[in-house]
Amino acid sequence: MAKKDEIMEEGEDLTLLTRLLDDENDENIILFDENGDEVELEQVGMVPYNRELYAILRPIDADEDSAAVFRVDTEDEESLTAVEDDALATKILDLYNATIQG
Repeated sequence: MAKKDEIMEEGEDLTLLTRLLDDENDENIILFDENGDEVELEQVGMVPYNRELYAILRPIDADEDSAAVFRVDTEDEESLTAVEDDALATKILDLYNATIQG
């Protein structure tokens, strides 16, 4: 869905990471798809795994079972990169579900 440097932030001058980690932040994230169209997503959760941080986001018009996993890149400029490895995305979602259930 979104690649590096394709993030448009809304609202205050908060960094992407600050917004994602703020439990009280309820602003949606705007990303651009491969066609350059805006996609508005709500944050489902954050998962640290294997020294990386992952964001689970859901399009605001999608059903509850629909979510995408993004790696949060903080190296140069904060950005999100879609996780295209199905096994890794499943692992991240399983970790998230385990934390909310237990």
